[in-house]
Amino acid sequence: MSSSPSPSSPPRTAATVQSRPRKRTDRCADSNASDDELAGPKRKRRQTDPLVRTGKHIARTVHIKFHALTILQHGVEILAQHEAGEIEEFPCVDSDERWRIFSGIMKLIPDAKRKLTADTGEEYLTRLASALDEGISAGRSDDTNGLKKAIADWVSTSEGRIPRNSKSGRGFHNIATARLLAPPQYNVQDNMTLRKLRDELIRPSTSEYPAFMYKDFTIDPENLIDGLFESDLLLKAAKHILIGPSSADSLETSTRSTRLGNAALNNMQEVSLPFMAYVCTQVRFALSSDEVFGQNAGRSFDIYGFYRNVLKTLQDDELAEDFEVIQSRWNEIIFGGGDATEPEEEHGTLRQILAQRAGL
Repeated sequence: MSSSPSPSSPPRTAATVQSRPRKRTDRCADSNASDDELAGPKRKRRQTDPLVRTGKHIARTVHIKFHALTILQHGVEILAQHEAGEIEEFPCVDSDERWRIFSGIMKLIPDAKRKLTADTGEEYLTRLASALDEGISAGRSDDTNGLKKAIADWVSTSEGRIPRNSKSGRGFHNIATARLLAPPQYNVQDNMTLRKLRDELIRPSTSEYPAFMYKDFTIDPENLIDGLFESDLLLKAAKHILIGPSSADSLETSTRSTRLGNAALNNMQEVSLPFMAYVCTQVRFALSSDEVFGQNAGRSFDIYGFYRNVLKTLQDDELAEDFEVIQSRWNEIIFGGGDATEPEEEHGTLRQILAQRAGL
């Protein structure tokens, strides 16, 4: 049924409609209007605090989790003792974990030591600690969310499809992820063993390394270092974190990388041992059914304990030569075989613009 005109409105005729002027919506409607007026108000891009961004990188390459204020106070105290002549040498980074982390922070924030020891050092220390804590948490979260979907694409099989946006179908609830998470002493093809793992009647130790950490997901019980930390899954995750998601589609080495990813933004030219441990930890969590990163270790797998154990293994003096070779392969795959210290676009305008946007 068609609607009738309102009693108080005059009848609409063709002449009335045709005589009504049309609104002009093109740019010529007002030749005196400025571009800003035509475009409307611009939304200002929110820039990340450079210290927060550095905090993200510190979580990846120095240590996955720590209380920044405690670390900074410890470091400042050591600096003061050295300045006063109370100690002749700085602590060894191998024996003092807090000093190792503090030293890593100082390398990534070159002017931090000067500011921390200045008259206004206490104020700067508080601000720096807050920014680092924010960045460390945000960095872990960014990588956790990104790898959750990527891992599902990389390891799904026809036998065990993995939901991209859910953790419930992972871990020992899915045969595809169960095979990758189980240490060699657990046969997940045995239904009884798989059920016990799923129900957490048995739980793998943080010191037992599962198949996802080995080349071709194959563990030689007689030679446990063979293929360790050489899994394509780890290398894909490393490229995903440092270069970008699309770079992880291929592990072929190239002469140089020009993408401005996390590595380039932080002038990272080689992987650190803590970064390798970080990647193992993030992949382990992505494969698991645990919903919260670092949740109560008594009720779930101790993911931070796993990180500490992997880092301890990578830093073992007796295995240093073996891991140096593996570390070199990571560098070659991630950064390419060319001159990584002088990338083609190191000083290009685009790189500088993007760096400015990132708050460098």
